[in-house]
Amino acid sequence: MTAPHPGGGRRRYRIVDVTARTAAVETVCAAIADGTSFTAACATVAAGLGVADTTVRGWVNNSGKRPRTDDREIHELRRALAVAADLNHRLTAGGRREPGLA
Repeated sequence: MTAPHPGGGRRRYRIVDVTARTAAVETVCAAIADGTSFTAACATVAAGLGVADTTVRGWVNNSGKRPRTDDREIHELRRALAVAADLNHRLTAGGRREPGLA
């Protein structure tokens, strides 16, 4: 049985062959490596194939090839962000600009 489609009627599922799935996974992974978010990469690939975003997300997650940031890098980035936020707060005097500062 097919699920109801938001546009009315029944959703039409598209059969995608293994070659297209593999290419989709590789395309998403390459886009992520180039700085695109996982969500945006999956949405773009899904639109090109005419399938749901969640379908492409599933293919990538199930492939085990999804690029992930390691915990050490995340910790270092969060620390750098905290330092930058503190500096910004100090430079703006708690959110108020002092006279003469641009």
